[in-house]
Amino acid sequence: MNSLTKFRAKHEDTGFLMAENAELTRSILAALRARKAHTAFEWVKGHNGHPRNEGADQCAGEGARKPPTEALDLSPPAALRLSGARLGMTTQKIAYRAIRNRKNTSCAQRPAAVTTLAVIAEDLAEVCDYQVTDRAIWLSLRKKDITREARQFLWKLVHDAFMVGRHWLRPSMPDLLKERATCTKCLEVESLDHILFRCEARGREKISSLLRKTWENTGVAFPGLRWGTAVGAGCVIFKSSNDARLTLMERLWTILATESLYLIWKLRCERVIQKDGRDFSNAEIESRWYATINRRLTLDRRSTAPFLEKRALDAKTVAATWSMIIENAENLPPNWVGDGGVLVGIRRGR
Repeated sequence: MNSLTKFRAKHEDTGFLMAENAELTRSILAALRARKAHTAFEWVKGHNGHPRNEGADQCAGEGARKPPTEALDLSPPAALRLSGARLGMTTQKIAYRAIRNRKNTSCAQRPAAVTTLAVIAEDLAEVCDYQVTDRAIWLSLRKKDITREARQFLWKLVHDAFMVGRHWLRPSMPDLLKERATCTKCLEVESLDHILFRCEARGREKISSLLRKTWENTGVAFPGLRWGTAVGAGCVIFKSSNDARLTLMERLWTILATESLYLIWKLRCERVIQKDGRDFSNAEIESRWYATINRRLTLDRRSTAPFLEKRALDAKTVAATWSMIIENAENLPPNWVGDGGVLVGIRRGR
């Protein structure tokens, strides 16, 4: 709504370069200008029984579940089309965005990324019953609930940028290095899918089990650890019995799934490179996983510090996110999130 009213002039002056859903916003504004009558907007409360609001929500849900068979033409008529940005409104940031947009249109995605995105979308359609776009998956990797290290790992994962499996079997590789292509546990050529979701090494199985046990404390069905729910964790949707979004559960899953997946990768690298293929003990894996999640909890708590101002997380959101899986949550003081003197840890087991 603000894009069509409050920020309309700004978006038009900057060529919609900094606007979210720029193509849709440009098309709606052109349609409004094409009308001969005055257009007024009225805000109505969502999910409150308003027939047109409920109808729009139903149409949006049906559209989200449809496969993207063909792209919609949202181009405005030539007479109403605004192109470019006003020179007086162009900053270095806006100019850089324009350059990146132009380059992105001429740069094709890597075949590996196209394949991975299709797998993620297929998994999410099966688990969450909605069709996710490639853009939504890319944007989910940039959610603030995902740490910078995990975000970089997921980006490389989508692009198949890690030196594993078939990459060691290139013709130019010496025979000694080609041996690294094979998983010493499963005796098959490795792949990222094998390492993260199918390998019989103790680390992967144990971490998946710990994640499941911890998630059971939430009372929400465990979605499993797979491409769509782990790499695309930021796109996973949970709903209550009355079809309401469980946004806090979605935030918690994004944190737990991405940290668990990243730990599986780190333990695999340590096992292969530092331990010459020897497995970690169950006690070591359990200790590493709980330490990882507890550090993530501590990061969330510290991110509520007042000196962060607008960047600070809301303390109530942090408390509600973690309350179901921390030890003795009912006995903690009300301000436990921001009080560094209160020791808090993840509940072990159910």
